[in-house]
This record gives sequence, structure tokens and C-alpha cells, in this order.
Amino acid sequence: MFSVTPRFAFRVAVTPPALSKFAVALCSIGIAQLGCSSGQNEANNQSNTLGPEATASQASNTPTGSPPPTTPAGNTSNPAATPTTPNAAPPAATPTQVTPVTASSSGPQQPVTPVTSPVPTGTTPTPSATTPAATGGAPNASTEPETGGAPVGPSASNTAGAPETPGGAGNVPSTPSGGTSASAVCAPGATYGDPLAGMGQVAEIGPPTMGDVTYFAFIEGPIWVGKLDTLFFSDNASSPQERIFKLVPPATTPEVAMESSGSNGLSIDGDDNLVVADQRNHRIVRVDPTTGTMIEVIVPAGSFKPNDVIMSSDGSVYFTDPDSEGRGFYHYSTSGELTGPLLADGMGGPNGILLSLDEKTLFVGDVQMRTITAFDLGADGSVDLESAKLFATSTGNTLDGLAMDCAGNIYGSTATGVEVFDKDGNPLGTVPTGESSNATFGGTDRKTLYVTSRAILKAVTLGVPGLPD
Repeated sequence: MFSVTPRFAFRVAVTPPALSKFAVALCSIGIAQLGCSSGQNEANNQSNTLGPEATASQASNTPTGSPPPTTPAGNTSNPAATPTTPNAAPPAATPTQVTPVTASSSGPQQPVTPVTSPVPTGTTPTPSATTPAATGGAPNASTEPETGGAPVGPSASNTAGAPETPGGAGNVPSTPSGGTSASAVCAPGATYGDPLAGMGQVAEIGPPTMGDVTYFAFIEGPIWVGKLDTLFFSDNASSPQERIFKLVPPATTPEVAMESSGSNGLSIDGDDNLVVADQRNHRIVRVDPTTGTMIEVIVPAGSFKPNDVIMSSDGSVYFTDPDSEGRGFYHYSTSGELTGPLLADGMGGPNGILLSLDEKTLFVGDVQMRTITAFDLGADGSVDLESAKLFATSTGNTLDGLAMDCAGNIYGSTATGVEVFDKDGNPLGTVPTGESSNATFGGTDRKTLYVTSRAILKAVTLGVPGLPD
């Protein structure tokens, strides 16, 4: 994920046939907010390039309700923002005691040159007939998962592969309703085909058209909350402070869920509460998604600036910091011990973070090196830094937020779309969402991939259900 000011924004939902026809009908009678012309949207955003979120100083100089200035092309750093106290004062937290970890040299940090990519802005078009087809994927294959037989996991020697066996806590409802782990979403014994086969068209969802806030500055951290059937995502460069938005399908108009959230990346706990990477206040907090109020501080304030975050089913927290003095990734145990910053050899800027289906492997995306590295986890959730193995390297410029489906495929957000890798790290193709900062799966069947893309939310239906990570 890209970080803006000091760690589950968009979701492009591919509508079912009936909804698609309804959307086309609306376009034909001139419902402007549907934004039916994607070509015009892309032209308006030709100057937008993938880069880090806007700085806090940019946000603070922009009046509430007005879009802050766009991050200049070529700015690949994520400048730290001066923390300010949110409107609702959080409870005081004592500084976290950090266990230093000695790791091998991180190697040179390669500068990332953003790739110019047209990005639609401010409208909510229905899926366009001109939306490009996915790169890769078997044509004319069924979008429904095959049933019967347990998925075959990687060989014992391939520790970098994403294990296929569902794990973690939670029930397995016929219609997934909540939880963070694979067992809360993925049907046991199911097998799956190519996730890109039969992929729908990419739809776009713009910011609210009425009220005090009618823009997205830089949206990030999408997360699906099953018990509410609602997508939540951050605007981490909003003014005067970060906000959390929500979208309740089939509605196509987001609304503000929480002001002054301080948020960048989002995750959920086993009770479907939001787990928020509070970049402004340098901590991880738990938020009630129904009220938008903070429940508690999970990880007290430290020298890190959390970017992306994920919580395991037992309550362990993993988060990243790609660009502050605390650069690296972290583990916060259920006993309250913080370990980090962690950096394996060759890592430059840890950003996206993800757990395998059985929660025995941690995947960390590197925004600078464009790599995904796999780490073995101990029974207590601790990270074995020496087990680091290169899982995959993206072809798109940069590599931001990550997501995983029920087959163990990993989705990496890049400047040119969402690249998909199988459980062994082999490329399967690209979801053509253009500039992408993060992704998550949602919808009642969990087959809708929601993608945040600077000032627009995108959604597309895929052939395999996925996790809210």
C-alpha cells in the first residue's frame, strides 16, 4: 500500500447481468453520476501516475470538502506527516517496547519511476464495453468453482508457496458472513479453476456527489465486513485529516463512515471489527464499523508509521512501514510483544502484507523492489526472518497492497493493474484495473475484487472467491 500522512479504496464490482442491464438503462436516460463514458474519465486523469499518497502538509492546506493537490509524477517517497491530534482524543497509550531484530543488509533501495496511467476521476460509470480484457487466463472457462477434492498444496520443499489448506478460527457458512481467516470464507474441500476465466468488466465507483465531502484524494486499504455486507476503505490524504468511507452494495454512492480516522490500511478481526493502521498517530487501533468509534488501541504508539495491516485469527497483528525511521515490517503478539522493524536481505520498502490460507506463511510486498517475499511463521505467530524466500516479482511499476483468494492465488496491486500469481508464484495474468494501490475480495459470494485506484474505486467479478485481507 502506498502511505500518505503520519495499516482492509475502491471496489470495482462487476455487476450481475440484471444489474448491468439496469445500469445501461440508467446511462441511456442520462443519469450523470453513473459516469457512463469511461473514455472521458480516463482522459481527465491522464496526468495521474502511481505514487505514494499525498503528504499531510498537502492535506492540511486544503479546505474540508475540497480535493488536495495531486502528488506530482515521479514523487516516489512517502513523506512523513506531522502527527496531529484527531478531533476525538484517543486514550493515552504508553510507548511500545520494541524488540530490535538484527537482519542482514537491506541492499540498495531502487527508486521507483511511476508509469503514467489514465485514471478516471469523480464519476461512477457502469462497466464500459471498452474495458480491456484481462491479460492471461483461460478463455471460455466457467466462472464457477469446481467442487470435490481437496486442493493440492505445495511440496514440502516449496516453503514459499501459499498453502492451500484452510485454517484459522471461525465457521464456514454457506454464504460467507465474516471473519478474517480462510475457514470463515472458503468452503472446505472445494477446488478452483483459473480465477481470470470469465472475468467480468471493470466497473468504476466515484466519490459522493453530495454533502461536505465530494472527492477522493488517495483511497487505500479496502476491506469487506461480512456481517454488514459493506466495503470500507480509507482516504489517507483527505483534508483536514484521513477519513474512512463505506459502500453498501448495490448502492454505488459511498458515504463517510468515520472522520479523523488517521487511517491508511484496514483489516478486520474475528468479530468483523475494523483493525486500522493509524498512520497519523503511529499505532494500530480497533474500530466499531457500525458507529465509526474507536474501541481500543491494539498496538500503542511507536516510532513506526503503519501503512498496511493484517490480523490473524488468533489475534496476532502484522503491519508494515515502508518509508519512515521505523522502516520494515512488524509482528505484535497476542501477549503484547512487538518485534521489529524486520527487514530481510534485499528488501527496500515493505508495504503490502498478507497471510496464507493456513496462516503459517507471511507474505510481504516491497513497493521499491516490486517483490513479494514469503516468511515461515512459528506456532506463536513469530516470524522466521532466516526463512525468507522470494515468492514473485511484479512486472508493473511498483507493488502495493496484496490480496488472496480461496485457491491460494496472490493478487498484487501495481501501476498497470492487479497482477495474479498462483500458489507457487507463477504469473497467471493481470486484472486490467490500471493504477491500483490495494485490493480485497467482497460481495456475498466473495467473488468481487474491489480495487482502490487513487481517486476512483473499481470492482470486477472473478471466478474464485477470496479473503477480506
